[in-house]
Amino acid sequence: MEKKLNKRYASSHFFYFTLFATMFAFASVFLLEKGFDNTTIGLTLSLMSIATIALQTGIADYLDKNKESTLQDTISFILLLIILGSLALFYLNNTMLILLVVVLIFSLTQSTMPLLNSMAFLYTDFGIRINYGFARGMGSLSYALITVILGFVLEWTGASYLPFFYLLFALLSLISVRSFELPADYRLEQEATRDYSEPRKEWLESDKNMLEFAKSYQRLFVMMLGVVALFFGHVFINNFFIQVITPIGGTSRTMGIAIFIGTILELPAMLNFDRLAKRIPVHQLLKIAAVFFFAKHLFTYLAPNLWVIYFAQALQIGAFSIAYPALVEYTQLAVAQEDLVKGQSLLASAIALSNILSSFSGGILLDKFGVSVTLFIAVLLTVLGVVIVFLTVEDQRKTSIHHI
Repeated sequence: MEKKLNKRYASSHFFYFTLFATMFAFASVFLLEKGFDNTTIGLTLSLMSIATIALQTGIADYLDKNKESTLQDTISFILLLIILGSLALFYLNNTMLILLVVVLIFSLTQSTMPLLNSMAFLYTDFGIRINYGFARGMGSLSYALITVILGFVLEWTGASYLPFFYLLFALLSLISVRSFELPADYRLEQEATRDYSEPRKEWLESDKNMLEFAKSYQRLFVMMLGVVALFFGHVFINNFFIQVITPIGGTSRTMGIAIFIGTILELPAMLNFDRLAKRIPVHQLLKIAAVFFFAKHLFTYLAPNLWVIYFAQALQIGAFSIAYPALVEYTQLAVAQEDLVKGQSLLASAIALSNILSSFSGGILLDKFGVSVTLFIAVLLTVLGVVIVFLTVEDQRKTSIHHI
């Protein structure tokens, strides 16, 4: 049973990230073909980030209040909405309705990720160990593969066919999620022993509000401002990649190849992060990742041809692939046990804020000043982020009080 569930869980990540890549890696390509300018695309993507935050909060509250609702049913319902929305995009001609449906199905897709992650931990209540690292690795692999494949396909068919792929991969994700099942004895045992009324003891809530939390962890709070600056360029390049590479001869095909290079090189670093963190302290890994972010963004700005873009994407091996797990680990070490939830919420908020600011301002800057100036601004913000990270991170193995 454990082996079968692990295969099915890994397949759910595989198909989910094909859906995720089809939407987010090619969002600008789709909206540009529909006739929208960069400012509108940026506004749409920033609204999607805001909608995702609202949806995730609402879904969490719903699941908390409705214990009879299962993660499997909730994810299935969301995927059905995505299928219906994708189908609607084939027939919509009104620009406002197109943007509304895009924001809806994109934010629903992004909101599914934490629910899918949670399913791995749900099975531990049945005594079944789910290999989350392997499943997440399969997701990264599918993201890499589908971007390079779709890059070739879209050059032939055009981006107007993307909603067909949204529908297809949402359907495959739905079939995969619905395939999860447990024997009756597992379900009966769970119903008899699990107490839904009490939160897990390892996730203790503190009595601090966010202002008190910020005062208690000033250094961590300032570091998160550096995270916002670091991720600005990362988000901008991801969201507007086709606009970045078009001036030097890029197409959807070469964009797919570039994304494939960056994603496939992320995989070994993410899968082996635990081993890496045992050799190099997490605060040093954050500094290394910040430098890689700077190098990646600088080479993207200076790139005279696509080969330099490919090289810049290869630097992803030391940038996002190390930065994200290192930030999660560092934040966990930097706060007291009772503040773990607020610490991780602060990290999630910093990344969400960077997504919103980069998407919104990136589109406006592109229309007003062009690619080169916008990338230069992104490089300057990356430098600011590197400086803040270097000044604020500290060795958590030697510190017990986390103040400036």
